[in-house]
Amino acid sequence: MTGDRTPAAPAAPPKSPQQPDGASRWIRWPGVIAFTVVTVLLAAVWWLLVDGLIECVIERTGTQAVGAKVELAAADLTLISLGLTLTGLQVTDPDAPMTNAVEVSRISFLMDGLNLLRRKIIINDMTVDGVRFGTPRKTSGAIGKQEPGVVQKAARTKFVLPSAQIPDVKEILAKEELQSLKLAESLRADIQAEQDRWKQQMAELPNKAKFDDYKQRLDKVKSSGNGGLGGIVGGAGEAASIQKDISQDIDKITAAKKTFEGNLVQLRKRLDEATKAPEEDLRRIRDKYALSPQGLANMSSALIDGPLGDRIETALRWYAKLQPYLQSSGERKGNAEVVKPLRGNGVDVRFKEQAPLPDFLIRTAKIGLDLAAGLVSGTIRNITPDQPVLGTPTTFEFSGDKLTGVQSLKLNGEINRVDPAKPHDAAALNVRGYRLLNLALSTDDSLPVSVKEAWTDLDLKADLRGEALDADLAATLQSVRITTGTKPDAGAVAKAVAAALSDVKSLHVKADITGTVKQYDVRLSSDLDQVLKQALGKQMQEQVNKFEGQLRTAIAEKVNKPLGDLKSSFGGLTGIGDELNARLQQAGGLTEGGGSPGGLKLPF
Repeated sequence: MTGDRTPAAPAAPPKSPQQPDGASRWIRWPGVIAFTVVTVLLAAVWWLLVDGLIECVIERTGTQAVGAKVELAAADLTLISLGLTLTGLQVTDPDAPMTNAVEVSRISFLMDGLNLLRRKIIINDMTVDGVRFGTPRKTSGAIGKQEPGVVQKAARTKFVLPSAQIPDVKEILAKEELQSLKLAESLRADIQAEQDRWKQQMAELPNKAKFDDYKQRLDKVKSSGNGGLGGIVGGAGEAASIQKDISQDIDKITAAKKTFEGNLVQLRKRLDEATKAPEEDLRRIRDKYALSPQGLANMSSALIDGPLGDRIETALRWYAKLQPYLQSSGERKGNAEVVKPLRGNGVDVRFKEQAPLPDFLIRTAKIGLDLAAGLVSGTIRNITPDQPVLGTPTTFEFSGDKLTGVQSLKLNGEINRVDPAKPHDAAALNVRGYRLLNLALSTDDSLPVSVKEAWTDLDLKADLRGEALDADLAATLQSVRITTGTKPDAGAVAKAVAAALSDVKSLHVKADITGTVKQYDVRLSSDLDQVLKQALGKQMQEQVNKFEGQLRTAIAEKVNKPLGDLKSSFGGLTGIGDELNARLQQAGGLTEGGGSPGGLKLPF
């Protein structure tokens, strides 16, 4: 008997070479290869193009903002420790295309990657190295026709060397308008109109004939008192009615007199002004054409106005260019703020956040200014166009010590747009021991003047509230050396001015700058006023006196007759006042006796 057999297991089929093994089933090699190729291509595009794109965007945006070429040597964006480094930034001065207004060697910073996903550029720390001003360019940075400047230049006092010759009075008066003649003509017309008006009004007021009639009626009432008790009572009633009429007429004349006297006071005041106007004309024309103390002050101010005005205009022009970037153009709509981008289409809608942050913010920027005198370091904090969101203004402070040609320099201030309706910017600059060299004060051919050397202390305070500008500048110059280009054949005035300026060893200058950013005014004062007065006052006094005498005579010939006619016309008005007084006096005589006609006493 044989036992059961277990059938043998069938043999495994042979392995096909095309069939993948277990590990290979989970990898799709064509996909891996495609992913690798795409990744390599994206990395290559990133490596080759992204830095160039950033560079192009910065140059194009900066050029549009400045109005002249903005160029960048290189841009380097890193993904790990997300950051950007810019090198070789050049910003052309729009007013000097062959000069860079600003040149920066290197700018580097890291960005907050998490906030970047929220479309917010937050930079905690930025470093700006090698900032230089006024560097030369190899090629022009102009971009075509320049737009007119937004800053309106203040009227400059042109430096003019006074002449020692007495001006021709007839020629001067032929082109100068005398204010005294204009005042006399205008006042004479007004006096004539006043006379005509009062002539008509006097005809409408109670006059002598009417008051004579009142007197006759009162006399009649008085005589009726002899007719017994009935006549007395009737006369009293008639007298009361007449007294009422007289009182009303007196009120009319009194009111007219009050109005007349008020008008007369104003006209008399204008007559006094017209009488004094020839002297004002004399002073104005004398100061303009002769070497008066005012003329000397104008000359000294003109020496300083040129170089100072150029620097003020440059500062305000750049400030005006920065205005569009100091605050966003946002508009509140409920809990959201709608912001129109500076460039591009559409709007950005910013909704209320729990912990609000601006769309762009540089918390701290450390800046190194590479000046000719040496390195000046500074810090700018909270740079953002959205200060209302941050709730903090932008502040800045710079300082430098023991520089070449400068003992110390300090600059600080703030740009405040926390309340967009009340913008307020302020700055204070203090410079000590600055060596001033070769500053041209005047390039006029008659007398070129320049400060060859001086040691200067300077203090500047500037305050801007909205468009209102208020700034004070005070400078003290020591060890001053002023040179002049006096020609051998120069006149006596030029030689006297040159000698006086060469003796100046110290100088104090004060400037008050007021107005608006777009239209400002500079008021200057300095020690040069007194220096020039002392140097030329005695020398030119005889010339001034002679010119003043001729001018006074010529003005009198033109204005004496019109002023005489004016006084005669004014005298005609006093007759109106006399007539009003006479009528009041006549009416007052009719009211004597306590209210009963002719002092008539009633029996009750």
